[in-house]
Amino acid sequence: MKIRQLEAFQEVITAGSVTRAAERLGVSQPAVSQLLGQLERGCGFKLFERRGSKIIPTREAEALYTEVQRMFVGVGRIARVAAALRDQSWGSVKIAAFPTVARRIVPEIVQAFAADREDVRFHLESMRSQSLIDAVAAQNVDIGLSVLPGDRPEVESTLLYRMRTVCIVPRKHRLAEAGVVHARDLAGEAFISLGPQDHSRTIIDRVFDELRVPREIRIETGQSETTCSFVAANAGIAIVDPICVYNIDRPDFAVLRFEPAVQFDVWLIRPRATRSFNLVDSFSHYLEASLLDELVKADAFGVG
Repeated sequence: MKIRQLEAFQEVITAGSVTRAAERLGVSQPAVSQLLGQLERGCGFKLFERRGSKIIPTREAEALYTEVQRMFVGVGRIARVAAALRDQSWGSVKIAAFPTVARRIVPEIVQAFAADREDVRFHLESMRSQSLIDAVAAQNVDIGLSVLPGDRPEVESTLLYRMRTVCIVPRKHRLAEAGVVHARDLAGEAFISLGPQDHSRTIIDRVFDELRVPREIRIETGQSETTCSFVAANAGIAIVDPICVYNIDRPDFAVLRFEPAVQFDVWLIRPRATRSFNLVDSFSHYLEASLLDELVKADAFGVG
């Protein structure tokens, strides 16, 4: 059975007339009769009976019509999905990001991209960088944002931006108006630190160890934003990424430049051997451009 034969059959059933069906299809009446004849021979049974000027479908034709309707509904859905895929308005994107950027920046970027794509589904998960890299390598995640480059051959890493960490101190602290704080200025100070599993913790500890500057680490937290809350509560001083203090009211603590510089990198992680999907590729480009713009702002916002 050919699609054109089934289209003619469907139109004759709904129109109740070969003449009207021909008009709807934009072809001649003999052409419709020919298509019906071909379909009947292919089916091996009679499709219509004539009763005077009327053409009446047989019981077999009625049963066939039900299936033809289902088929055309399916064909219509396939066409709609194909168009949506072409227009990148259907599908799903899975994103993983380190906690600060997952909460502070990525949601607005996703919302802007999804604004006119109602049938696109997004899944955003907050992960520590190493877990994130493993998830991308296993292709459980389409796009990852990490503070570490990928250490597995299954992923490729692109450095998006390199910024400096900042020092945050309670607003009434003696260093609050310093502008720039050196690690030596923090000797003996109560310190709020990230947990030992955090990559930034290792780098920050190394700076103080190399300069032999003692600190009193009173509190360890798993998130830099929690660290900010402790500093605001006058529990101590901390060194954090500038993203966690970006675009927030900070009446209870001051943000200062920290020396020596401690770098904080943001990496885009993608599977190396992945099948191309236009929607994911487009979102990846949009994310990269939008995130870079926000990171530049966060870096500038961090001190001042």
